[in-house]
Order: sequence, then C-alpha cells, then structure tokens
Amino acid sequence: MRQRRDFGLSDSNRDDKSTESRQSQLESRLDDMRFRLAHLDALPQLMLLSLLVGVIAGAVIVLFRWASEYPLLHWTTAAGDFENMPPWLRFTLPIAGALLLGLLFHLFSRATCRVGVVHVLDRLNNQQGYLPSRNLLMQFFAGSIALLSGHSVGREGPSVHLGAASGSWLAQRLKLPNNAVRTLVGSGVAAAIAASFNTPLAGVVFAMEVILLEYRVASFLPVILAAVFGSAAGQLAFGSQPLFAVPPIELASLAELPLVFLSAIVLGAMAALFIRWNRRLVGEQSRPAILRFLVVGIATGAIGLWVPEVLGTGYDTIEQVMLGKLALQALIVIFAAKFIASCLATGLGIPGGVIGPSLVLGACLGGIAGHLAEWVAPAQTAGAGFHAMLGVAGMMAAVLNAPLAALLALLELTYNPKVLFPAMMMIAVSSLVARHFFQTQGIFQEILKAQGRAGTPSWRQQILSRIGVFSAMDRSLVVCARKLSFTEVEAVIAAHPGWIVIPNEDSQLVKLLRAADLANFIAAHPEFAEPEAPPVDLLEIPAERRQLTPVPLRATLMEAQLALEAQAADGVYVERRRARDLERRVAGIILPDQIDSYYKR
Repeated sequence: MRQRRDFGLSDSNRDDKSTESRQSQLESRLDDMRFRLAHLDALPQLMLLSLLVGVIAGAVIVLFRWASEYPLLHWTTAAGDFENMPPWLRFTLPIAGALLLGLLFHLFSRATCRVGVVHVLDRLNNQQGYLPSRNLLMQFFAGSIALLSGHSVGREGPSVHLGAASGSWLAQRLKLPNNAVRTLVGSGVAAAIAASFNTPLAGVVFAMEVILLEYRVASFLPVILAAVFGSAAGQLAFGSQPLFAVPPIELASLAELPLVFLSAIVLGAMAALFIRWNRRLVGEQSRPAILRFLVVGIATGAIGLWVPEVLGTGYDTIEQVMLGKLALQALIVIFAAKFIASCLATGLGIPGGVIGPSLVLGACLGGIAGHLAEWVAPAQTAGAGFHAMLGVAGMMAAVLNAPLAALLALLELTYNPKVLFPAMMMIAVSSLVARHFFQTQGIFQEILKAQGRAGTPSWRQQILSRIGVFSAMDRSLVVCARKLSFTEVEAVIAAHPGWIVIPNEDSQLVKLLRAADLANFIAAHPEFAEPEAPPVDLLEIPAERRQLTPVPLRATLMEAQLALEAQAADGVYVERRRARDLERRVAGIILPDQIDSYYKR
C-alpha cells in the first residue's frame, strides 16, 4: 500500500486540515471506482455503465431516425420512398441538400466536421476514444440533412458515430480511465445499431469486429447488455418487425452451390473496386466542401431523374429485389447507377454511411446471378430473391472486412435461418477475393490510410490499451525534497517504501530512487547522524536514479508506453493533475518492465 507522507516539503503547500480531509475522502471513493475500472475484469461496474450507455444511445438514435425520416412524409407515403416523388423534386432535393451541407461545413471548422465511422476509429486509435460533443451535433444534423435530401448513403454511419459519442460522453462526464472509455464506445455502437435496425446481435459483433477489434468476455458482456437496451428503445419507437419482410426461401439443391461460388468471386471483385474508388476520391476531400457536395448533389439528382432507386438508403429497393420483383435489366441499371452515386457521395464526404449502399449493390448483384441461374436451369435454382439475400451478406462482408457481422446482420434483417448455410460460402469467398487477390482491407481502414491516419492497431497496442495505469502502478513510494536531515531520512526508511520520488523544480520530470539505496547509504555513513552533519542530498548519494515523465490518471498502459518513448524517460509517474503539490499529485509509478509484463504473459 502506498505511503502518503510528506518529508521535507514546505508547509505552505498544505491545505486546511478539514478541507483536506473531505477532499481525501472524496478522492478515495473516486479512486476506488477508477481503480476497479482500470482493471481488465471490472465487469460489474462496466455492466452498469453500459446499461446507461444503451439507454442514452437508444434514445439518441430514436431522435435521429425521427429527424431523418418523418419530414419526408410530407411528400411521400413512406420514409425513403423517393420513387413516387415528382421528377423535379428528385432532381432538386439532392442539390438543395448538398448546398445546405456545404454551407454547414463552411461555417464550422474542419475538425468539427469530421464525422462517421472513420472519425470514430481515428479517435479510438489516436485519442483514446474521446469524441467531441460538437462533432456529435454536427453528425446528427448533417446526417439528417443527407438522408432527407436523398443522397446515396446509409443511416448506419451516423448511427455508429452517435452511439459511440454517447458512450464517450458518459465516460468523460464521469472522468473514467481511458481503458473503460473503449468499452463504453463499443457499447454505444452496438446499442445504436440495435436501435436503428433492430439487429442487437449484429450490433454486438460489428462493435467487436470493426470498432474494438477484440473478442473478450470483459468487453462482450457490457456490449451485449447495451445492445439489449438499445434494441428495446428502437422497438418501443418503431416496432419489432425485421427491416425486410421476405419469405423463408431456401437453397433449391446443393447443385446451386457452384453458382454461389462464382457469384462470390464477382462480389468480392466489385467490393474491392468500390473500396478503391472511395479511397481514390478521399484525396479530393481537401477541396472546399460546398464544391464537393454540389458535384455530388447534381450527379445524384441527374441520376435520380432516370433511376430513382439510387436515392436514399435504398432499403425499399433491397426488399423489392429479395421478393424477386425487379427484372434483370432493371437490376443491371440500378447497380451501375447506385455504384456511381454511392462512390461519389461517400468518397467526397457526404456525412452518411457506406453500409447501406453496399447492401443495395450486393442485392442487385445477387439478383442478377439469380436471374441468370433461372435462365440457365430454372428448375434447379431458388430464385433471384434468394441470391439477392446472399449478395447482401457477401458485399457487406467484403466491403467492411467483417464476415461474422455480415452473416448475423443477414439473419436478423430477414429472420430467415435457412439462408445461413450458403451465405457462409458467399461471405468466405467474397472476403477472400477482396482481401487477398485485390489486396484491400475493410473500407474504413483503407480510408484511414488514405487520410494519413493510423490504421489497424497492433496486437500489442490493443493489449496495452485495455489496461489503465491506475491498476498497474506501484504505489509503494514517498515524495521527498532533494535534501533531507538525518531525522527525516530515518522517517523515510521507517515507512518502508519501495521508491522515493524527488521533485525537479525546473520541469515536470522527476527523479526516482530506490529506498533500499538510501538505507544502504545511511548504514554505511553513520557520520550523517552527527548534530552538525549536513543534510543528505538524494541526488548526490551513490545510487541508480531514474527519470520519470508524467501521464494522467486516466491513461492506459499504451499511453504510458508512448510517453516513455516520446520523452526517452526511464519510467512514468501517474499524475493527479488537479492536485497543487507533488505529494498529492503523484499517485504511483510505472516502469518499463511492468508494461512489458502485460503483453508478454
């Protein structure tokens, strides 16, 4: 246990005793909570916090869906039914939305306008998951405008950002350690997807497979609980029916599997082309937003005049393809138009999601394959609708590099378990083709690379990011002035600390000394016990001294490692930044071998 004593420091740094006592009690309770959350297995605390995140994220997504769907009912009978709008409105609506988005992005800073899944991954990898509230507001309103104006984007991108920001907001309000922030961000993502699409299981796997990039019980259980409450919020507002009302079609015979295999190869190649186009267009996002968005608006409006199915999320189009209501020629035209409109919208920065368009593209490709199979062997195929379902899963898996999330999304979107067996082949082959033969990772990682930001963190970074410094630090220390009298030295030794921290008046760096070295020096030099003896200078006695650099109390071991490398220090001290004196500010120390022990286990 840490020895909290002050040896040789000025009395002017001490607060009033009663005030200090109250502060110490409050600090002790907060430290206890943060200490528990800093551990890998803080399940009870994380479960409670994730429950709150699920409720908050679910409520935010309900508001977002109302804002992005209900105003359209003024012109249509159902949200997203752009096909029944008059032609002049189909042309002007995307342009008006583009101009409004351009004005919005012009009025605010570039940092505030960073939104979507890529922004979440960037902040999670480089800013410990702290998502600014101003970006949350920008995503809410900009995402609503993009969806209302018929741009070829999905609502899952804004939903992921809003859910992640909800978890991050709660963590910031409670000043939780950064390793707990990661879990709450993942919980918010799962809750948001569950609330938006009534797909709690797919939300959980998406959060673990795409956002957190890990599978641990300590993370899984809180994320699952958040998804339950997020889904409950969505069902209370929008009902419990699946997104697509399709019959339980199944594979006609095993002879149809070669067609599934060939379709998967084509799907994988088209997914890779879609990713590459997006990555290439990302470079144009340095241009003024209003110009970029106007290009997208004019192109989308012009295409929407002739192919209205490209407008909006396209979920109604997917259902029509799954029901086999669209002919081969229509599917080919819709695929080509949707591909162009979606690449322009997502690549040039329209604040929407990429998953929705990928589902439409996959459904069209699958439907095309089904129609060709019916033409070749009509008695041995399950039909175009069945292959459209497989195409949805295959394209989503290849575009996101998230095979399990795609498989479970297909199950929850259609409530058809009979599609799982062939869908597994479709997902495996399409993902292999996109990743191995075309050398593309998931679209979010590719965009991060194109923007010059870090991509997938290494396994070592992931391990160290799971652990807070508060749970790993050594608290067996005392803080001492540089020069001590013999009486003060005796008091230090009597406290039996492991380490002595010595402040440096000229910088934030401090020196660290083993208490055993001081004890050995005093035992070998009894002359310091004489009344006229000079004080003991802790920076002059023969001993090994280490230089420490500070890290905040909420930091992870990954942040401690980065601080060590940046300052070329021998260790870090965990700092309570609001404390005025060093004795109260130093909560503990961490040395490199303590960090190494966590990922070498």
